[in-house]
Amino acid sequence: MEQVTEKKDTYTPKEISATRRIIGDRGEYFLRSVEGETMANISACYQCERCTNACPVSIYMNINPHQVIRYVQLGWREELLRSTTIWVCLSCEMCTTYCPNDVDVAKTVNHLRNMAFRSTVPPAEKVLAVFHETFVKELQRFGRVNEFWLVGSLNSHPDVLKEKIKTGALKEELFLGLELLKKGKLKLIPHRSKEMKKIRDICLKETRGTI
Repeated sequence: MEQVTEKKDTYTPKEISATRRIIGDRGEYFLRSVEGETMANISACYQCERCTNACPVSIYMNINPHQVIRYVQLGWREELLRSTTIWVCLSCEMCTTYCPNDVDVAKTVNHLRNMAFRSTVPPAEKVLAVFHETFVKELQRFGRVNEFWLVGSLNSHPDVLKEKIKTGALKEELFLGLELLKKGKLKLIPHRSKEMKKIRDICLKETRGTI
């Protein structure tokens, strides 16, 4: 039999304290910091939820896009850095496009992802976090992303390789890679961009959260 918990009319101060969520202990510091570094007008969000409704992967997030903005407003930094949302986000910018107040939701999420990347907080989506790190490194290496080298670098990570072998994803990738190679869609030799310095500077600023 399912146990029904009866609601009480009154609660003791201790019970209230145990259930109450506290706004960030540094007041508006976190909000002002993120706004200053992203130039996203986060304070303008009034929780209409259009960003979440427009997001194609919100069903895979534990904190929806509109909630991300609210968490920033409240200073809940740890919850954001431990979320799956910052790694699942596709950076398609649908959320930003549909915002009626021009809040740059996508840039805010990307900024939080970089914050998590620089922090000691364990990523909620380990494989996606490794992919993010590998992607940036390959971009700094060649100035553009070569799919063959990107996947090779990603699979060289022990945790990723172990997970792909376990799920059978590695076998699928090998067959897909062979098909792409036969059709001339997979380039084995990467080509460096002529604007390597500019790209590396952009990547450096991005990972530091200064753009």
